[in-house]
Amino acid sequence: MSGINYSPIGRPFIISAVLLSFFGVSIGSLWMFSLLGIRIAEVSDLFQIHKTVQTEGFLTLMIMGVSYMIIPRFRNAALPSNNLAALSFVLVLVSLILELVQKVSRSESLAYSELIRLGGIMIFASMSIYTIRIAPKLLREADYFFIMAIIMLSLIHILPLVTAAEINTLNYIQVWLMFPTLMIFGVKYKTLPSFLGFIRPRRNLTVACLAAAAVGCALGIASMYYGDAVILIAFNVVMILTALLFAASSYIYGGFDNSEILKMMPGEKKARYDMIQRHTRIAFLFLIAGFTMGIMFYLYNGFLFYDLAIHYTAIGFIGITIMLFLPLMLPPIIGKSIEFLKFSRVPLLLIVAALGLRTAGNYIIEKSVHSDLTVVFATSGLLVLAGMLWFIVMIHKSMSEIPSVNVEFKKK
Repeated sequence: MSGINYSPIGRPFIISAVLLSFFGVSIGSLWMFSLLGIRIAEVSDLFQIHKTVQTEGFLTLMIMGVSYMIIPRFRNAALPSNNLAALSFVLVLVSLILELVQKVSRSESLAYSELIRLGGIMIFASMSIYTIRIAPKLLREADYFFIMAIIMLSLIHILPLVTAAEINTLNYIQVWLMFPTLMIFGVKYKTLPSFLGFIRPRRNLTVACLAAAAVGCALGIASMYYGDAVILIAFNVVMILTALLFAASSYIYGGFDNSEILKMMPGEKKARYDMIQRHTRIAFLFLIAGFTMGIMFYLYNGFLFYDLAIHYTAIGFIGITIMLFLPLMLPPIIGKSIEFLKFSRVPLLLIVAALGLRTAGNYIIEKSVHSDLTVVFATSGLLVLAGMLWFIVMIHKSMSEIPSVNVEFKKK
């Protein structure tokens, strides 16, 4: 199959995001050891930058880079400006470095880094919305998920600068994670039908899902100003409903006869099909579990629910979904094909095991139940790192050369 060499502008975003993810997970791993009583004083000052590295670094750059590639590709169009995309990358990366230095040095003012980052995000938002105005041939509904995601990314960076929005709470982190979550919804809505056998999503459920997502966005923004438990719980309930509606509309847990499709699939496509179903189903279970932990936190409080509400969503849903889509998107970037028959389930099992250990470790922290086995539960972050490394090695070993066709989009 011939390939089209799309703009490589997403490459620096994705490479930087992957490197930052290793850095962020490493900090988080050491932090987990510290929380379980195994102190590492030399690096304790780095714990405060864990969230910034993972959200403003890894997730922001990863989703921006992927969006710059797939949003134009979904409508067979060119990115408005590669130079502006590169500028947005530089601004976000420079702002991240500045903020990390300011936090480690305990500087009180982060305004410069936040304004620089906002400039990069506004470039990304403007170009994405400009590209989305071009109607795709199929599944236009995906664009509404993209638009809501871009709006949420913009608002969570604008509002704290101009208003007294509360940003050091669980609900702010949950609202922040709506950006990658909704962007993932858009990508899955656009791609799952072809991956699962050209099954068109259920339109009525899709409309209901979009409506629920819009309500969730409104409640999320409101929760940044009004810390009322009713609003906070309602936000999590609505987001669970959104996830369930999306899963039902896109046949994530079945609902159609795929027996004939599977019979006709050769080994390579069957391996890819199984991977997509497996990762997607597990990821959505973690997403629903994450918002359920959010409800539990607002009902009963406690570090256990707080931490799991974040990491079930960030690692369990977003992380596993990135593990799914990265090998599917790599061929246009690297000019090589990926052989899914060479894939292993080990990275996924390591991530799931890590979240299981984290759950047990958080229970120990919550109940102050320490023993000689405590160190075992502190290794959850190390398992995540092991899963990431195994995943990268697995992809490298599964690559094979393919003939490339140099086709470039030209601006009108």
